[in-house]
Amino acid sequence: MRSFLLILLTILVLSMPTYSNAAEDKEYWGKLNDTSDKVLQLVKQEKLDEAKQLLDYFSKQFLSLDHKQSSLSMSDLQIITKSYERAMESVTAVSMNHVERVRLATEFRLVVDALTSPHHPLWLSSEQSVMKSINELKGTMQQKDPQAFRHKINEFLRLYQMIRPALLVSVEGVQVQKIESLVQFIDRYGNDMIHDTSMQKQLFVMEKEFQKLYEQVKEDSADPSLVWVMLTIGGMIIISLSYVGWKKYRAEKRRVKVRD
Repeated sequence: MRSFLLILLTILVLSMPTYSNAAEDKEYWGKLNDTSDKVLQLVKQEKLDEAKQLLDYFSKQFLSLDHKQSSLSMSDLQIITKSYERAMESVTAVSMNHVERVRLATEFRLVVDALTSPHHPLWLSSEQSVMKSINELKGTMQQKDPQAFRHKINEFLRLYQMIRPALLVSVEGVQVQKIESLVQFIDRYGNDMIHDTSMQKQLFVMEKEFQKLYEQVKEDSADPSLVWVMLTIGGMIIISLSYVGWKKYRAEKRRVKVRD
């Protein structure tokens, strides 16, 4: 019995991933995530010098990460680097307005969070704003006012650009590529869409793609590593209890034979 439990424990330990390393990575990214949040709050408060100091600190901490051992792809590194540069621009540019500064700081906050919390990303909270913006696009398109429609397109594009880096690191390429192509189409041919019903269909297609995107990410929000741990440990416990029950049954059966 003791040898069986020892073997069982060995299998359990060997089959589980290195959670100590995972915990260290989670703590590391958690600190980076907190830093990006503080940067955003400081930008909102217009404390740009303090925000810049935190961004410098973030850069040093991020560069200290062993990226060869991390799960970040080259694409992820490029995305977060560019977002960091835009966030730095938001606190150093002289003539940038406050709304644009906050937008760029929010973009940086969302992409860092997406890398930190892939199963519960903050950018999911943008669903209501994005769908509302698309509805406003449809309403303005039906009014056939080119100037108003272009204004709504620009508003939508600013919103999309804010969440775009987080989307790119969170979602598989095919899904994002569909949305990217539709957004580019509306940006390029927005002035012609008002008078072309065939082009207008692309706006409705984009709306459906965004709906599918948000629904898909919500469905995939369960942490697979946690599920794996629960199944593994639960399975081992069941096996162990079954073995103990079988041993008791064998012992009881032998006692019955001896009495007979």
